[in-house]
Formats: sequence, C-alpha cells, structure tokens
Amino acid sequence: MKPRRLSIRVVVLSLLVFAMMGTFIGSLISSVIVNKKNLENNYLIENQFYAQKLADTTDHLFSEMLQNLKTEAEDPVYLSNKSEAIGEKLQALVRSTNFFNSVFFSDQTGHLVNVAPDISKSGAILSSDGPQEAIKRKIPLISEPYMGIIGKMMILISVPVFDENHEYVGFLGGTIYLHENNSLKAILGQQPQHKNDSYVFVVDTQGNIIYHPNPERINDNVIENKMVQRVIKGERGHQVVVNTQGVEMLAGYAPLKSASKWGIISQTPSETTLKPTIEVVKRTSLITIPFILFVFFISLLLLKKIVHPIRELATYAKRITEKQPGSPPHIPDKLFELVDLKNTILIAVDYYEKKVDKAENKSLIDPLTNLYNRRALDRTIVDLSSYSIILFDLDRFKEVNDRYGHQVGDEVLLFLTDVVRRVMRTQDSCIRLGGDEFLIILPETDVTDAVKIAEALMLLLESSISPTGKTISISIGVGHYPSMAKNFSDLYKLTDEAQYAAKQGEQDKIVVARE
Repeated sequence: MKPRRLSIRVVVLSLLVFAMMGTFIGSLISSVIVNKKNLENNYLIENQFYAQKLADTTDHLFSEMLQNLKTEAEDPVYLSNKSEAIGEKLQALVRSTNFFNSVFFSDQTGHLVNVAPDISKSGAILSSDGPQEAIKRKIPLISEPYMGIIGKMMILISVPVFDENHEYVGFLGGTIYLHENNSLKAILGQQPQHKNDSYVFVVDTQGNIIYHPNPERINDNVIENKMVQRVIKGERGHQVVVNTQGVEMLAGYAPLKSASKWGIISQTPSETTLKPTIEVVKRTSLITIPFILFVFFISLLLLKKIVHPIRELATYAKRITEKQPGSPPHIPDKLFELVDLKNTILIAVDYYEKKVDKAENKSLIDPLTNLYNRRALDRTIVDLSSYSIILFDLDRFKEVNDRYGHQVGDEVLLFLTDVVRRVMRTQDSCIRLGGDEFLIILPETDVTDAVKIAEALMLLLESSISPTGKTISISIGVGHYPSMAKNFSDLYKLTDEAQYAAKQGEQDKIVVARE
C-alpha cells in the first residue's frame, strides 16, 4: 500500500485552522473562568453586605416594636384590671401599627386579660414558653419561637407593666405569627435579588428557621449547616457552602445585635453564575467568529500565493526527472507572503486578546451611569498605599421612584453622576455599588481633603436642579486607609456605619468614620 501523500497546502492550511481555533477556544475558556470567578466573589461579597444591612434593619424594627409597647404600657388603664377598657386600648393599638399580628395583656399569674383583634381567648391561661418567660424575667424581651395557645408558631415581643409602687402586675405583649404575613416578613422578603434565585432566611439561636421564602421550611432545624453554626455564635462573613438540601450556595451571613441574637443568611445558588457566563461566551463568539472567517479567507489567498511557486518548482523538478524540463518557474528572491501570513496570524491573535479584554472591561462598567461597577473595586485600590473613600447614597430616593417613576429615577442617577464627575479630580474614581449607592476613591488623599471634596459635592447638589424639578440631597460617610483600618473590607464597614449614622439623622450631612 502506498503511503498517503499530503500536500504542503493541506498541511499548512490544517496548521492555520488549528492555530486559529486553538486561540479562539483558549480565549473563550479563559474568559469563562475569569468571569465565573469574578461573579462568585461578587455574589459572596454582595450577600454578606446585604445580610449585614438586613440585620441592622431588623434590629431597628425590633427596637421600634419594644419602644411602641413600652410607651403603650405606661397607660394607667393596664393597672385598672378592667378587661373591657383594656380591650379597647388593645384594639386601638392593633389599628395604629402594623408591627404585630395580635397584641394582648396578661396579669402576673399568666391569665389572659384581653387580646386584640381576636378576643375569643380572653381569660385563658398562658402556659406557653414565651409568656412564661416574660412573667419569670419581668424585663423587655424577644422570645424564641414557640407554639401559642391558638396553635400557631409565633414570636412574642413583650414589656413588663408595673404599678406606682413598682409592683409587677403583668405584661403587654405583641405576637408575630411565623406562617402568616407580618412586619418582619415584609422586611425580610424585600431582597432585590430574587430574580437570580437569591433568597434570605433567618435562624434562631438553636438553628431553627424562623423565616424562609418557602413557608414549609419554617421551624426546620439546620444547625448542621456550618454557616448557621457560625452566625449563631455572633460571627459574620461569607463562604461557599453546601446547604442541608445538598445545593452549593454562595452565602453571606450576619447576626442581629438585638436581644434575639438571631442570624440572617443571604445566599445565591452557585449555578446562578452559569447563565451570565454562557452569555459572555455567546457574545464573544458572535464578535469573533465573523472575523475568524474573514481572516481564514485572506489567509487562504495568501497560502495560494505561497504554495503556487513551490508547486511550480516541484512540477519543474518532476519534468526534469522525466527529461522534459522546459522553462524554469520564476521563484522570488524573498517570499514576503510568508511574512505577511505570520503578521496576519499575529494580528488575529492580538485581535482575539483585545476582544476578550474589551469584553472583560465592559463587565466592569455600570451600563446606566457609565461609571465603574462593584466588580472594578479590587482593581481600583490594588496598587494604592493610601487613600480616602466617600460613601454616599441619595436621601429619600425611593420617594423619587414612587412619585415620578423609575425612568425619572434613572435620570436623577445620571444627574448625580454628572455632578460627581464635576467635583472629582483626574486621579479619583467613582464606583456605583448598586441602586443609588456610590463610592468615590481618592488616592493619596487625607480625611480633611476628602471631607472638603464631599462638602463641595453637597454644595453643588444644593445649587443644582435635578430632573424632578427640585434639588436632591445625599448622606455621606468618609473614611481613610490605612489610618482607620488595615484593609478595605474593614474600612468599608466603618465608613458604611458612618454613612448609616448620617442617614439616621437629618440626612444631607457628612459623618467621618471613627478609627
């Protein structure tokens, strides 16, 4: 059998195809790996930040609940032991707030004096764990979940009632039914990331689920989850975990600071990163494949010009062996086509790398404001040895969206972005962290100068009319590295607390983080 002969044209063409496809596939693989890793890190950080903010919000809710009950407990009607009058007060309390599913007053022996809105259980003995703990401890408290006398899982928020002689006469309690709609569920169910299958759940100190988007999971014990074990110890952080149902999750967690000591976990399935990664592959392919075909066509023409004189020379050599030499073919002194082919391949490789870089860089830009997004944060600070940060968001931005619509809300964000750019220096960077929250990084800038820039930003906003036809204001936190923290994460936390303090006051103010 004669060995199969391969022409130079086939070999070179095969090598060309292999090189181009290898470069293309390698670029795709590297793009997928980098994009997936960045997405996972972003979800972990975002979930931790969200869990912390939700914990702070929940702490504030419990504080308001206790304060509401304390104020109500000062009413002398609860010392009268008149069930009808107490019932009227309880009914008024239920109508005046949406904190509780029900409120009731119990005497010091655990007898239910009256309850609202359902008075059918008046006179019953409260033998459940929550009421008994309130009677025993005689202090404001938030109970662990327990089964109430009406057969529902609930949480009790209670305050003691004392007479003028400081004698204990009973307690005023508000209940939250875990399987029904309530103020706690309204706050915990507002996570804006539900569209990517993210969700929040809350556990008590025993690892029992007291809130979950799926009501059937309430009261399940998940203490075996390592993340749950950490958060009920008061730790906060983020990690990749496999939950009790065997699903890998990108989770962030934070404990409550209130008397409840519960833990909040915000998590996203790892598989959520697949969809945007596949989208990157599709977009990269749509951009590069037409160019690959174009380069291949040009290369084929160049290859023909290179191979033709070689084939002519081979034909001439064959004719010589057949003793029919004829005129020799013209062979150029230098085959510039080979150099051109090499340059074409190098151009193609360079083009693919630039396209991958462009796609990656595009993923770092916020599409609305054209500022950097959260993914660009690490790149921005990685080489900085000293810098200040200005963390701010719009005051009452939700009112803008509710009153004028989200389109005007977007215009307000663009207006704010333009004002920020006018205040920023050449070396400064502004990052949109999400929603109406922004972060300005000021390299080699101390706190004093950072505050001056923040003040300039606020003054410019006060003198500028926004798309709503009115001025807008912001609340600002200012921090400095390394004088206030050893790393960015700690600095961000301190500055976020400062910004939160600014938000809790009259707003439209600047608060500098404490070291």
